[in-house]
Parts: sequence; C-alpha cells; structure tokens
Amino acid sequence: MVPATTRIYLIALHTSLAGMLWGLDTGSIGPITQMEQFSNSIGHLSSGVLGIYVACILLSASLSSLCSGYTADLLSRKYGILTGGIIVLLGTIISASAKTFPVLVCARLITGIGQGQSISVVTIYLCEISPGEIRGTVAAVLQLLITVGIALGYFVAYASSRIGGELAWRTPFIVEASMAAVFVSGMAFMPYSPRWLIQRGRIDEARAVLQKLRASSELVEDELCLIKGSLEEQSQEDASYREIFQKRYIRRSILGVFLMSSQMLCGIDAVLYYAPILFTQAGFTSNRAAFLASGVSGIINLIFTIPAQLFPLIGGGVSIATCFIAIGTLYAIYGGKADGQVHLSGKGPQWAVIILIYIFVASFSCSWAVVVKIYACEIIPTRLRAKACAVQQLSNWLVNFTVALTTPLFLRASPSGPYFLFGSAALFTTVVCHFLMPETKGKSLEEIEDLFEMTPQVYATYIFYQWSGRY
Repeated sequence: MVPATTRIYLIALHTSLAGMLWGLDTGSIGPITQMEQFSNSIGHLSSGVLGIYVACILLSASLSSLCSGYTADLLSRKYGILTGGIIVLLGTIISASAKTFPVLVCARLITGIGQGQSISVVTIYLCEISPGEIRGTVAAVLQLLITVGIALGYFVAYASSRIGGELAWRTPFIVEASMAAVFVSGMAFMPYSPRWLIQRGRIDEARAVLQKLRASSELVEDELCLIKGSLEEQSQEDASYREIFQKRYIRRSILGVFLMSSQMLCGIDAVLYYAPILFTQAGFTSNRAAFLASGVSGIINLIFTIPAQLFPLIGGGVSIATCFIAIGTLYAIYGGKADGQVHLSGKGPQWAVIILIYIFVASFSCSWAVVVKIYACEIIPTRLRAKACAVQQLSNWLVNFTVALTTPLFLRASPSGPYFLFGSAALFTTVVCHFLMPETKGKSLEEIEDLFEMTPQVYATYIFYQWSGRY
C-alpha cells in the first residue's frame, strides 16, 4: 500500500511533466536558433525575427491560459491538463518535421496553446489535492521539473549541435514530442481534484479521492466539511471573470496579477532564452563555449530550485535586483559597441558578469520561481481559483512575451539598459511585497480565505503587526 503522502508526490511528479516540456523548450530554443545547421536549413534570423520566433509561443500560451479557467471548470482539472498535453504533442511533432520558417512559427504557436492550457491548470490541481502542511512543497515539484527541463534542453541542444545536417536542430523537438507522449499517456490515470468534485456536487467521489490522498479518515471528513462550508459561503452561480475584480476579491486579485507579472519582469527568461547571446557578449568567443556556459546556468537553476521556499520572496528579490543592477553598472563602465555588437572589456568585468548571472539564476530559482506561483494561487477562493489563476498566468505570459520579443533588440541597442530595467523592476516588487503581502505559510486554503476577508482597517493592522515582527 503506497502511503498517502507518497501518492501525492507521485501524482505531482507526473502532472509536472507539463513543466518539464516547458523547460525543454525554454532551454533548447536559444541554442537551436544559434546553430549553423539551423541557419543553413531555415535561413539566418535577424534580431527582430529571432525575437518574434522565440516569443510567439508566449503569445499563444497567454491567450490559451485565459481560456484554461473555463476548461478546468467545465472538463475538470484533470482533463484540462490532458487536453493541453495533446496540443503540445501536436505542436512539437510539427516543429520536428517542419521544412520552412512559417511552418515553424505556426508549430510554435500551437505548442504555446497547449502549454498555456496545461501549466495553468497544473498549478491549480496541485494546490487543490495537497494538504496545507505540504502544499508548498508539492506545488514546487512543477518548478523543479521546469528547471530539470531547462537544464536538459540546454544539454540536448549542446549534444545535438555536433550532429551534421538538419537532425541537429530537429533532435530537441523530437525529445519534446517523446516527453509529451509520455505525459499524455499517464494523465488518464490521475485522480480528479476533490475540490472540483465537491463543487460539482460529486461528494462521494470527492471522499473516495481524499481517502487515497490523506493519512486518516478523520482528516478526510474534516476537510470535506471545510471545503463544503467554504463553497456554501460563496455564491453558487458559476464564477465569472468580472467577479474576480469585484470589491470582495479585487485586493487579492490585483496582488496575484502583480506578483505573476513581476516574476517575469525581473528578466529571468531574458537569461534563459538568450543565454548564448548573453555569454557571448560577456566574453565567450565560440558558440560551443556559449552553449556550455548556458548549460551551467541550467544546472544552477535546477540545483537551487530544490531548496526553494527556504529563501524568502523578499530576500530573493533583494539578491535578484542587486545582481542585475551590478551587471548594468559593469556594462555602463566597461561595456561598449563595435560593428553593431555589444562587448565587455577586461577579463575581470567579464568574469564578474558571468558569476553575477549565475547568482541571479540561483536567487530566482530558490525564491521567486516557486513562492510567487504558490502564493498567487492559494490566496484565491476555490470557486474563483481556475479563472483567477488563468488571468494571473495571462499577465505572466504577456509580460514574458514582451520581454522575450524585445530582449534581442534591447541587448544589441544598449549594453547596460536591460540590466538596469530588470533590476529596478525586481527592487520595486520587493518593496511592495515587504509592505503589502500577508504571510500564508502553514495555513489551509480556507484560513487564507478568511485572512483576505478582513476589512481594510483590520487587514492593514494585520500587515503592520506582521511587518513589525509581532505576528
């Protein structure tokens, strides 16, 4: 008999393959577009076209994530994830077999639709199947597998770059398609979310699921009563996007959207998508060396995701902002442009930038990468969670799309500007979090809901006491 906690982690591991698929794409797409074999087959991409190709997956993912709330409420969290996986499988197969650049763009847009659907719903699903004491750790599995995928994507591309001909750049897409097939095959065997079942009036099925996912029957009955009580207090009408921003919920909704947007505005995907370009500007003279340095950043990303949540969101924000502001300062002093290319003078500044990039990735991985997503999801009531998280993910990917689209042009136009922009955004977010975020660690989803039901005056008092260390 598999223990209940172990079963939850196994479910989280499989459903989080959606994150590994995202990571595989994130880690491999930059190196793919820098391969000579890709240029010989598809043609050379200018900075603008490169940004469009890399970023277009984020545009379709953001639009898909907005619809994922309807799918997750209508079909269930389980089948919302499954349908997203099927679309990803289709998109990666087309990418692996594409002969022209327009087909590659279309395939990337299709893949984004599936990614937006599956990842948005996985976060909700993991929060809803997990008890409060391990919810954060379980939800962190998604980010862990994203980082595994990023590291794997870098090294798959590094290895395949040694292959002659078109197979060099097609191999990473083939690996993604194979992983998508495994993901889709297993999702049919995953349980439904007990909270979704209760919301649909399927109480006995919810009880049966909880009995498999909780350690004792007493805990099951207590949790059933809590969930039913929470849902009964809310309107029984179907949730709407307009309701998310009504007076009762607007404070937590805006906070969630702000956090998910700021997570990408700190510049993490500028590093992950365009690592070969960043390391070339910092002093690596060959594509292979830049690919390898990118792979090292993927490994750091993976290693420091494992202790995620041990490093608080605010502490992570300070470290993230410091790293990028320091890099911007180094480029402002020692950077320059020649023949339209950015360069950095001096071995000392070059190595300092490389080390600071690695520290930035480590700081993000062990704090903002996980904590922001969990917090933004858990502060939303059960009935509204699917649609509110869809809006949050939409804001996340729209900001990410803008960053990914403009980064190649920004990096070429200004040696220091991108780093100052991202560092300042991270610093601003850290200040907001320090003064306006209530602590939710260790609280059940229903207790968190009560916290946000406080009147503005009581809420402000709570935040003040928390900030002063008296809570």
